[in-house]
Amino acid sequence: MAMLAGCMPPKGESNGRVETTDTTKAEWKSPQVTPTALTEFSDQVAQQLAYDLSSIPELNGATRVNVVFGNIENKTGIVSTADFEAFRTRIRQQLMQSRNVNNKIKFIANKSQVDSVLERETSRGGDLLQDGSRPERSDFNRDYTYFLQGEMYRVARGNDSVNLYMMSFNLTSARDGGIIWTNSPYEVKQVR
Repeated sequence: MAMLAGCMPPKGESNGRVETTDTTKAEWKSPQVTPTALTEFSDQVAQQLAYDLSSIPELNGATRVNVVFGNIENKTGIVSTADFEAFRTRIRQQLMQSRNVNNKIKFIANKSQVDSVLERETSRGGDLLQDGSRPERSDFNRDYTYFLQGEMYRVARGNDSVNLYMMSFNLTSARDGGIIWTNSPYEVKQVR
């Protein structure tokens, strides 16, 4: 028995750390969505979005399509920009980890993001070879490129003691701007 005790790693002090799935008193008292709920909701949204994207005929042909993971507008009036960006990033990361999604879809950055990085990282404004030529995006074929954009809303009742959060997405064709798909809202309700 004494021999096993020596094999146990030492347990340090918690220093105020809690499990990421635990909800603290401060979180319950806040009218904002809890970090645990944001994490769970982003996982739920990513899982449902991956499933929904796999059922869209335009994304499931013989050619792997490009999808620009575009803007998701925060229309909640309560979720901070930092929290919302963490939520948005988590959805994108989860989608990009899905083998089923990545077999049919190549996610590409929007032009302003690419141009910004090129401008910052090269001395001649995106001229990687610094010879006067600027590379064109070979991956941007309008017939096989779509924009995934969304909005997040909140409906509140009882001095923010009940909050219903809803996510909606649109998939738009780069060829003609047509909306080829929109989801039934993904929803989560939080009661204080």
